[in-house]
Amino acid sequence: MRELSPEDLGFIARVASRLDITNYKLTGGEPLVREDIVSIVREIRPYASSISMTTNGSLLKKYARALVEAGLDYANVSLHSLKPSVFHEITGGKLEPVLEGIREALDSGLELKLDFLLLKHNRDEVESILDFASSMGVSINLIELIPLGMGREEWSRLHESLDPVVKMLEKKAVKKTVKEFQNRPTYILPSGIAVTVIRGYGNPDMCRACTRIRLTPDGRLKTCIFRNDNLVDAWDAIKSRDEEKLAELIREANKRREPFFKTRV
Repeated sequence: MRELSPEDLGFIARVASRLDITNYKLTGGEPLVREDIVSIVREIRPYASSISMTTNGSLLKKYARALVEAGLDYANVSLHSLKPSVFHEITGGKLEPVLEGIREALDSGLELKLDFLLLKHNRDEVESILDFASSMGVSINLIELIPLGMGREEWSRLHESLDPVVKMLEKKAVKKTVKEFQNRPTYILPSGIAVTVIRGYGNPDMCRACTRIRLTPDGRLKTCIFRNDNLVDAWDAIKSRDEEKLAELIREANKRREPFFKTRV
């Protein structure tokens, strides 16, 4: 399978900066499985106003300090349970390496935010995960399950509504704001941490406010996580280092942007 190199990504960032694209989030899959991840951050850094990463945290202890030195600004760490058995049931992995990664990242000066995906497995842990985040001084995203890549039956078996959590936050929060990016409601708790509620499925308010453009590892541009029918293939322009062609393709991808959800599901 074709895969972009760190140098390719640095070239893309240079061209994108001409179009005022300067905020980057490295996602996956799991970005830390790439052994050149530090080089990727280093290549993008000269053209970025911010670089963040979403990670499962299992390899964060190994890379945290080097990532900070390369220029990573902050990371979202998936933490879906504080119970080792439940964590393993949800992720298939071990909890302790993730906790070690969180501690190492904070010791290295990396700003963190936790991502907690609400499921039937962990619905009784919301209070404890908020207490944990407060004790660490890190903010948290509470995320509702998206039925992406799964059947309706599987989604129904796992899905848990965020409605009761939102009612709890409304009572507990000392302040509520709405993030301009994707219209995300955010609650400030007495501890000072921010709790952002993310409901990406069937949410036209979020769709209308989305400004993301995604780059796949094989050089395709896409503006919607739910769609693969409007991709723009930029591989040849990237590999030939054709700046004008790549800029044109980025503009074309953005022209194809449209809200996936136009009404609430």
